[in-house]
Amino acid sequence: MPELPTPTRLSPIRDDHAWHFPDINGHRTHVRLRVWPTNDGGHLVIATDLELGAGLINVAESLVRACVREFAPPVTVVRHFTPYTMSAFERDTFDVLTPLDEKGISRPKRCTDEILELLGAGIVGFPGDTPPGPADAEAPVVGPQSVQMARLVAASLRLTQTRTTERRPNGYPTKSGPVAGRDIDAISQLRLTAPILNHLSHFIGEIVVDRDGTTAGAKREKRLEKIVEALQKQAWALTELCDELVSEEHEQG
Repeated sequence: MPELPTPTRLSPIRDDHAWHFPDINGHRTHVRLRVWPTNDGGHLVIATDLELGAGLINVAESLVRACVREFAPPVTVVRHFTPYTMSAFERDTFDVLTPLDEKGISRPKRCTDEILELLGAGIVGFPGDTPPGPADAEAPVVGPQSVQMARLVAASLRLTQTRTTERRPNGYPTKSGPVAGRDIDAISQLRLTAPILNHLSHFIGEIVVDRDGTTAGAKREKRLEKIVEALQKQAWALTELCDELVSEEHEQG
């Protein structure tokens, strides 16, 4: 396994929750990206799989290329799979991605214990999970659904919420602006929102509206099924819309 460089600090100098890079087909893959300066004058980069689109399973080489372009050598790239996924099951896993060989291939090497020793327990878990997992990277404590839903509602408010940016001397507001500034392109917006809508539709589909097995409850179940089906169709429509933009971008490029 390649030797991991020692970070010069425990907190990252960059923590981007929606960093994207192109895969071999030009499609955008979104990850959580954390970056630490290292004692060799380079950077240690950890990319956390967000389970969006293709994820990080088959794009190791594309991730390495993107990080080299972004940070320049020497850069050490580590991919991170969070618990309760097909890639990590009940435990966080970290793989260091070796530099590309003469055939352009990177060979992932498991480095979970080494990363934990370098950066500690706070490195594990899905973005937003609290508290962080234990130092041995066993499954972290994940909050109940109410916590996750509250976080989702709070974050969604920021997408359209405005704030006062200018006031008169008497305090009367005269100008407003967004709370969250727009910083991602249209294709990335679609690639992020389509899977979110799909996940949300599945969550809605689990709502029990016929607790007592009544005729009225059964009718509500049918209505809910139609709502979920419509949401999933719209999620797919967003994906198709994104594909159209990608094709148009390729033709123009």
